[in-house]
Formats: sequence, C-alpha cells, structure tokens
Amino acid sequence: MIKGSSIYYATDKNIYDALNQSKVDAETIQTMFRRRNIVCSKLTKREELARFFSRLPHDYLDHQDLSNRLGINPRRERVTAVDLLGKLVPMDATQRAIDTVKSKLESEGDTVRVNQDGCKFYVSVSYSIVDYKRSEFSQLQHRTGVVELIPESDRYVIRSPKSDYLEIVRDKLVQEILVEVGGGLIRKEISLYEYPLASVRSKFFYDLMSDLPGFYRRDVTDVYVYKPLPDEDEDGTTQEEIDPHVERVMLKGVGVSQSDLLNNLTRDKEYYIVKVGWIAQSVLAKGAGFDIEAAFSNPRDCTGFSYILRGVYDLGEGNRLSKTRRSPSASEADVIAKVIEQKARELLILLANEDAVEASNETV
Repeated sequence: MIKGSSIYYATDKNIYDALNQSKVDAETIQTMFRRRNIVCSKLTKREELARFFSRLPHDYLDHQDLSNRLGINPRRERVTAVDLLGKLVPMDATQRAIDTVKSKLESEGDTVRVNQDGCKFYVSVSYSIVDYKRSEFSQLQHRTGVVELIPESDRYVIRSPKSDYLEIVRDKLVQEILVEVGGGLIRKEISLYEYPLASVRSKFFYDLMSDLPGFYRRDVTDVYVYKPLPDEDEDGTTQEEIDPHVERVMLKGVGVSQSDLLNNLTRDKEYYIVKVGWIAQSVLAKGAGFDIEAAFSNPRDCTGFSYILRGVYDLGEGNRLSKTRRSPSASEADVIAKVIEQKARELLILLANEDAVEASNETV
C-alpha cells in the first residue's frame, strides 16, 4: 500500500528537466522514443531530444522509466528491538498472530512473506511510501523490511528496522501475540527515560562501547552530545530567549572519546552523549573491524534506542584494517545485534539495581 496519497503528475517541464539529468542514460531515452515508433540519431543532442519528447503525451511507462533512473536507492536502516517478558510464547500462538497481521497488511496492498527457521520467524514486508520533500520522480519509494521474532531463554525478542511503518507492523505483531497468549507479558525496550542525570546517560554509551561481549573497542569515530533546551520559566519566558544555547554538538575523527573537547562538554553535567560510532574488534581471534553506530532517536528523553552495523573493515597484513569498508553479511549483522542488545540490557539492570540499593539506604 502507498503510505500517503500522491497528488503529483509530471508536467512538460518536469519531463524536460529529468531527461537532461546525467542519471538518465542515452539508452533509456532511445527506448522511450522507440515505444512511439520514433527512431533518433545518436548524434542528436540530448537537449533537443528532451525538448521534443517533453511536448509529446507521456504515460505511466515513461514515468516509471524516469523514476527507476532518478529514484532513491533504499539504504540499510537502523535496527531496534522490543522484548516481551513474563512467560513462554508458544510457536502456534506466534504463527496465528503473524497470520492475522499478514492478512491485514495484504488487504491494504502490501506484500508479505513469512519464513521460519526453527523457532524463529521472519516477516518480510514490501510497501511503498510517498515523500513530498523529494523531487518529482523520486517521491514514490518502494521499500522492504524484515521483522524478526526470536524466542530466547528468558524473553521473546521482536527485532525490526527503525522505520515508522515497520515499527507499526511490529507493534501490531506484539498486540496480536498478547491477544493469543491472553496477556501476562511485559513489554520492555532499551530506554534511559528514568535516568535523567547527564553523567549516567553518557556512562551508558561509554560502557556499551568499552565492554561489548566478545569485542574490544579499537577506536571511537563519532560522538554526538546533547543539551536539552531549558524549560519555560513561570512567566513564560524561556532561557534560550535570553542566553545563547547550543543544543547539539557532533564530534568526528580518531580517538574522539579521549578528546579534551568531549571531556569539557560532558564534565559540566549538562551535555550528555546520545549517539556514538566506534570500531569493535573480536578479542578471540584476529578478526575484522566492525563499524557500529548506536543512538537514541529521542535525545531529550533517551528513548527509541537503535543501532546499525555500518560496515566491516577486513583485516590485512600486519594486523591492520583495510582502508575500505565493505557491506556486512547477514550473519555478521546478527552477531552484532545480539551482543549490543545483550550489553544494553545488562547496563539497564545495573542501573535498576543501583537505584534499588540507594532507595534501601534512604529507607534505613
């Protein structure tokens, strides 16, 4: 189904401008003419062909040819996960929940494929969205994403791409699973909403990078720090109307976590880290370097945790990583997803235990 109604149609000028772009090759232009039984010389200038063709009636196939050339190539999306805690989710309950959601999505025009690998389910959803901020021939975007349903010993993990639509699909699956098992499950996500201290939020990312199970931190390449806008005063005047306020600072380079600039920003306990990128390498063997990024999409509340394996640097001679980064394999992305989620959960448990100890001491 197309998410959003398209009110666009291509004008003569849109066609002319599109045909003059370098992404539209000569063969595409010749094909569009041949469909009209028009033979064009290869010596004819592109501008002249574009001017002539733009005055002709154009149809859906012309629009598709240009969209295929000028459209947006989908990028790999960030990954987010939801845990269901409380009791075992039977496989047949999961299958019924998937079938229910699948029927609803297909009735809306989406294409849904379900694969099963043992106890794991993979729900692949193909859908389309309209983005009016894009140019005319790239507004309609076709996307595909996979929602994974993975039972573990103490929880049921539902992992999905960090996209608005697929998160809706994920939430529908969660809701149907709750219906099938009759409730009794607790939904848990990675969030620092309950821990507003800047030092605690920054420490979460330091510990995540430094103590990832099975890996050591080779280098920190990106750090984004955030300082929330002050709340409104009683008279309705905000602090930013009086004093300058730098809300976000992005640091990129080599060894960013050791820079004095970062230390100075986080030392005042107002700025805190909300996004990091680092290179992690296996501690068990001389392995590749994994370029990882983790972040909270809502920096003020530190909710919407997600991550992505941006690429892999293969190991060459002299224990040096290659300068070029390749795309990760599915197995490599799966390994990183498991260790990041595992470590993030452990850090939240530690924070909860520390709060419990402090509350106990205050009671005494």
